[in-house]
Amino acid sequence: MTFDRRTFLRSGMALGLGSWAWAWSGRNMGQSLASNTNQKWALLLAAGQGNGANGDRRGLMGCTTDRQLLGEVLTGRYGFDQAKIAGLDPQGITLSALEILFDEHLRQQVQKGDPVVVAFSGYGSYNPPAAMTPNPTWEQALPHLGLFLDGEGEDNFLPLTTLINWLQSLKTKQVYLVLDCGFSTGVEEFEGNLRGRSGGRGGPIPPEVNPSNPPTKASLGNITLISATSPGQTAVEVQLGKQSAGLFTLALTQSLWENSSTSVMASLWDHSRNLLVPRLGTEQIPQWRSPNNSPDFLAPTTLTTGGEGMVTGLISGNSLQSQIVALAPLVQKRALVHSCYLTFPATETGSDLNSTDNSLWQVQSVKGQSATLTAITKTSSTKAESATSSTEANGGESKKEMLVGSALREIYRAIPKNLALTVALAHDLERIERVDATSAFGAIAAVETVINAGEGSADCVFGRLEAHRYSLFTEGGNPLQPLTKSESSGAVKTVIGALDPCLNRLLALKWLTLLANGNSTQLGAGIKLVQQTSGDNPLPRLIYQWRSTRYPYPPQDNNPGNGGNGIPNAPPSFLPAVATNQALQCELENFSNETLYGCLIGVNNRGLSVAAILRPDLKLLQGKEQLTWPSPEDPLWIIGGDKAIAHWFLILSRFPLAGTATALGQQITGNNSIDPPSLESHPPRVLPLKNLLPVVLALVQDLTAHGVTVAPVPDDMILLSTADWLSLPIMYQVI
Repeated sequence: MTFDRRTFLRSGMALGLGSWAWAWSGRNMGQSLASNTNQKWALLLAAGQGNGANGDRRGLMGCTTDRQLLGEVLTGRYGFDQAKIAGLDPQGITLSALEILFDEHLRQQVQKGDPVVVAFSGYGSYNPPAAMTPNPTWEQALPHLGLFLDGEGEDNFLPLTTLINWLQSLKTKQVYLVLDCGFSTGVEEFEGNLRGRSGGRGGPIPPEVNPSNPPTKASLGNITLISATSPGQTAVEVQLGKQSAGLFTLALTQSLWENSSTSVMASLWDHSRNLLVPRLGTEQIPQWRSPNNSPDFLAPTTLTTGGEGMVTGLISGNSLQSQIVALAPLVQKRALVHSCYLTFPATETGSDLNSTDNSLWQVQSVKGQSATLTAITKTSSTKAESATSSTEANGGESKKEMLVGSALREIYRAIPKNLALTVALAHDLERIERVDATSAFGAIAAVETVINAGEGSADCVFGRLEAHRYSLFTEGGNPLQPLTKSESSGAVKTVIGALDPCLNRLLALKWLTLLANGNSTQLGAGIKLVQQTSGDNPLPRLIYQWRSTRYPYPPQDNNPGNGGNGIPNAPPSFLPAVATNQALQCELENFSNETLYGCLIGVNNRGLSVAAILRPDLKLLQGKEQLTWPSPEDPLWIIGGDKAIAHWFLILSRFPLAGTATALGQQITGNNSIDPPSLESHPPRVLPLKNLLPVVLALVQDLTAHGVTVAPVPDDMILLSTADWLSLPIMYQVI
């Protein structure tokens, strides 16, 4: 028996069957990928064709952007030769074109040991037989990648098993498959204000699969699968100004730009969690499956110069062209222009931000993913300055040429002095309901803009719960505030009038997200959350840990295999789980010699605004102090209530937070007098807040009181030094 190329590629014969385990391993396989003797190859596929303007699925807008984002980070950060990156766009992607391109670009050229990255953005389809388990694993599921959604022809869909077969036919074992598509069986064009990437139950079921004969488990073999979601779940894309992109691809490229080692999984989960959970809860849970359970990706071409982007070219005068993409969409939209960045040469070794070889540049304009920066003159107003003068930065053409390829790291963030919400009106509202809602939201101070869902990014969605009942939803369509039947019924304006507490809480979280800088802060601090377990052999369990990576003088990590106090590290988790009725413990550490002020604030799993105030004056950590709260003998932080998600922020500052402390005293007691009770009367514990927004606004005032003047900014903005504050989002799910 003989096979031609097409028969071999489509037959699935190279796909091994069996099972493979998923367990933690610390083996670092990434170093083998750094070899200069191997060529790096990529195949980037942008699909997303819909089934016409009148169909239930229109064409996706963000797949081409995904391809661009991945191509830029692979060439700029991982040293891929542009000639070895091939791809297809939505207008040209067909099964036959893909087969030919795969064969010519990869199968005929890839050699043993060559790293290969294949990425697909578009619609996914999932048509499980009736006998399929409700929550199948990748080894059980047989989803399809939708090239076109117009009709059920076999050439419109690529079975994932066929693509895996192709990849396993390559001579190399270093294969990474990235999928940014959904596999929900439902068909919804929008998830709230976000466009869904699930094509429903499209695609043919293989002949050997039927309800009485479930599919055989398929092995991924040597392939590392990095997927935006799991079988049966959705995936979404978000609008970024005039562009759209997959939320998961955004998170992936952010982590690849910032990461300075081969181990990517933990960074990817941090970025994905911050983008996905506030919008979708647990409806989109990314997946990472790899041989030997390695958390590694390729080795960056320079291991110590991760950042928010890189210099891509020179412009006449004192200007640079750059890509700055490792920022949250909100920061990119509201706090990128006028912010300042340090350049780090590609050959830099070490993370000392005080190097005099690094020059300081200010963002002047942004177009798409490209930013223009100009050199600024060094002043002496803050601790964080480490820039050369503009004369030094532009002292010669040879020195300017060396800046191309340099990493860019955020050093000063320009934040607006005022911020408000954008509300999207759901598609299911009638015209008169939209008119009434627009009028009602226009009278609320926390709201600045009302749009129709799908017209742009939004902070929340207003829509129907059911006939004549309304509610506020996350941007991804999850209910935000449980309303009683009487509160959610009646006229639109009446219901919106009851949403003030929820809108204020949303605005507070928006401010904290705008300030979030866990990847760029220069404060020397760390935090661990540990759960005390019960039973015959109770052991502490590490829930979450973070340590600043850009503090100029990082401490020696004497326990690389543990989370501290002998607590074993768990594999990186997308959304840490916390058991109800158990005690949480917070371990804080200050690496520096300076006092750090702060607290924990946010929204707990009951949907209540809360604060963990450990010191009455918010003088949280003395220099070199380690603080454990509460003590193991005093379990004050007991997790109870709903099985839902808690969203906290750790706030730290080099400066006293007097206004924040005053606002906390007011909101805890409900006393809004000029001289409210101080926090002295409250022992260290988690306390409910009447309104989170006044506390966060006071925090913003405390931070902006120490703004810097290293570069000009408009009157309605202010520059903050990343050496002065930390806003760190922390999320966990109560189960």
